[in-house]
Amino acid sequence: MKKYAILSMAAAAAMIAGVSTASAQKTFTWGPKAGMTVSNMSHTDMNAKVGFTAGIFTEYRVDWFGLSGEVLYSRQGVTNKETIDGTKIKTRLKSDYLNVPVLANFYVTQNLALKTGVQAGFCLGASSITKIDGTKTKDGVGNAFHTAEVAIPVGISYDFGPIVLDARYNFGVSHALKDGNSRNNVFQLTAGVRF
Repeated sequence: MKKYAILSMAAAAAMIAGVSTASAQKTFTWGPKAGMTVSNMSHTDMNAKVGFTAGIFTEYRVDWFGLSGEVLYSRQGVTNKETIDGTKIKTRLKSDYLNVPVLANFYVTQNLALKTGVQAGFCLGASSITKIDGTKTKDGVGNAFHTAEVAIPVGISYDFGPIVLDARYNFGVSHALKDGNSRNNVFQLTAGVRF
């Protein structure tokens, strides 16, 4: 009798699990996204620089949990202005990255998600632009950067129908420059469209 009771409970548990799995909301979405970045580099005396980012995203969601991946072009860097002996000097360091974040999305409501994960970044090139009293010079400095880097993204997103607003901060983990301890830290604000 005990054996049948145990088997009955096991069968009931399997049925409940099957029903809850069958009723789970499973969706796969993708779409384009674009927005702005505000980037800085640690261990430098330069200021944050505004840039842009654009690319595509995908997400597979089951109820309150989603797993997403993105491929994003990102313009990053730092800038500095100073006056030395009456001479105005403006310096900008621009770096172009292909960033590939993989994120776990935790939906606290139907539309609001908290997210974190890991991001691989690949430096596509970099340049240093110096403007001295209106005269501009530009030098390629891509060799000063590591080819790849790692960051930890932390953020929040909200779905307004098919429109997705996403605010995220990417904490640099690995060094961006070959010489020194500088890390890329980037805030990004994007809007995307789900299909």
